[in-house]
Formats: sequence, C-alpha cells, structure tokens
Amino acid sequence: MKGIDVASYQTAAQAGMSGIDFTIIKATQGRSYVNPLCNAQWDSAGKAGHLRGLYHYASGGDPAKEADYFIAQIKNYVGKGILALDWEAGENAAWGSKTWALRFVKRIHSKTGVWPVIYVQASAIAQVASCAPYCGLWIAGYPTNAASWTVPSFNYGTGAWKAVTIWQFSSGGGLDRNVAHIDSKDWNAIAKAKATTKAAAKVTTAVKTAVKKASYSTKRKTVWRMATDTVAGKTGNGKTRVKTLGKYYAGVQAAANYLMHDSKKAEAMKILATETKKGVFGTGSTRKAILGTWYDEVQAIINGTTKVAPAARTYTVKSGDTLSGIGSKLGVAWATIASKNGIKSPYTIYPGEKLKY
Repeated sequence: MKGIDVASYQTAAQAGMSGIDFTIIKATQGRSYVNPLCNAQWDSAGKAGHLRGLYHYASGGDPAKEADYFIAQIKNYVGKGILALDWEAGENAAWGSKTWALRFVKRIHSKTGVWPVIYVQASAIAQVASCAPYCGLWIAGYPTNAASWTVPSFNYGTGAWKAVTIWQFSSGGGLDRNVAHIDSKDWNAIAKAKATTKAAAKVTTAVKTAVKKASYSTKRKTVWRMATDTVAGKTGNGKTRVKTLGKYYAGVQAAANYLMHDSKKAEAMKILATETKKGVFGTGSTRKAILGTWYDEVQAIINGTTKVAPAARTYTVKSGDTLSGIGSKLGVAWATIASKNGIKSPYTIYPGEKLKY
C-alpha cells in the first residue's frame, strides 16, 4: 500500500488526495501543540476512503506526560487508526536516549491497549531498538528522494526489527511518500485496542490542569518568533489567539499566514507596515528589535523606498531531514526554502548542506 504523512503545512485536500491507500496525520508535539488542521485532515482522508493514522512528535520531555497529552487530544480516534511516535532530532531534548521511546509507547499501551509504530530515520534505529518487541517500524530513508511513486530498492538495515512495517522512501516535491508492507487487515489490527482503559476515554485531571495553566507571553519576542509560535499552535485559536497576542494580533497573524503560504508575503509586509505606522511596534530600537528580520522591508514600505531583503538565516540539513519537515521546524513554507536555495524538483537535499531561509 502507498500513502502520505501530513502536518499543518499540508492542506486537508492533500490529506484526501486520490491514488493512495493511507494518510498518517500529525496530531500533537510535546505537551502544548495540537495540529490545527488535524480534524479536517482526518475527515478528508476518511472521505477519500484512506486508512488513517495519527502521530505524536516527541519533544523529549517527560514521556508519560507527553503520551497522556497525545491521548487526551485524539482519544475519540483511538481504535480507528494506527498511532505512531515520531522520533527525530529536531526540537527533541531527549534525542540520543535509548529508553524514552519505550517509556512513551508503554504509557500509550497502558492507556489504550494499542502499541504505536515508531518513526525514525535509518541512521538512528538503535535509539528506539527497545521498542522492537512491541511496535512496528516506520523507517525514513531516501535512496533517490524523487518526486515519484516509483519505489526504489530498500538498502537500509532494520536493527532489532526483522522487517519494516512502513517505509518513508521520499519527500520529493515537498510530499512525504510512504509504502506499507502490510495490508488493510494488518493495519486495522495494529490500530484496534484490545483492552481500552477508562483513561483512554477520559482526559486525566493532570492533563486538564496542565492545559488550563498553559500560558503564552509576547514579552521580548520578535514578530517572527510570535508568528512561528502561532503556526506551531502555541498562541491558541480564535478568540484565545486574539486575546493572547493582544495589540500584536493583526501583524503576527499576517506574518503567520506568510510563513504557511509563501504567496502571502506582500500582504503580510503591507499589514506589518500599517501596524507599525499605528505605533504597535514602538519606535527606534524597540521597533527594530520587535520587527527583527523584517524590519528593513517593513521600514522601506513605510518610507516608500526600495525594499531591502532581510539577512538570510541558515539551517544545516541532518540525516533524515525533508524540506517539508525543515519548514515545519522553522515555521517557514518549504517552497520558500526551496526557492531561496535554488532547489528544484525532485527537491533533493543532503546532510551537512546549509540552507538559507
């Protein structure tokens, strides 16, 4: 079977694309982020007749608490799709640990009766080997990274696992492509809980309290940082986001829209200029500090002069990275990264390569 995995930088329509068999959706990260498109992507994939799954991106905090948070957010979907742990180096404080993943999946199993599959890059399988007796292996390795559904020859070791359950074989064109070496019956067997506990159907008091107490401060943050946090779900949604961002809401929301859609840049800069003229971002050094990397462009619009491109930041590609994954970590549209670095289809990147963004 072939399928894709999606996060907030893919659309609901992509989650329900034709010609594939399954869609695995990012649901949560750490203990504060929920993919704002998760429900829409889930529904779209379901309407398309796809088998479905949900994954949690490890932040490396307390594994039991991260597992509780994951289940609290997707409890209504338990038993309806496979569950997965995304074990990557980026934004993961526990990267390198050989016990974190096992503690996470055991917590999930104790609450739901389900053993999650483990997503990991080919070079880091040893870190999650302790999960092999219980969990399926979802390995990431790109022999060609072509923007194609032609599956190349598998040339990776599987460590403690005898076989691979799912292989993410390419992220070419900004879309993660996977092939599953199981059928729909096996998929549903992995997804279905054998002994669901009350904890899976009810949010624990501890999680409720943690979510209730979660707060966000705009103090000493640049617009870029606030926009990135907004894309990551850290500023809430709807009225909560408006209240959280306060006077910065209009500008930050515009910037967040640009980070998710490269075509929104001109509109975002115009709105930031308007908000700046209103005095939202202060004057002088205060304005420069808050606008950060966008200061020159915004000021140029206000002054009616030629726009000056902001200084480029760089990211060093790690083994297993994809353009879409890097974009998600940085809060930048993957297409923007590709454009700035002259990367074209099949969008191949290499470990050690420095990308401007």
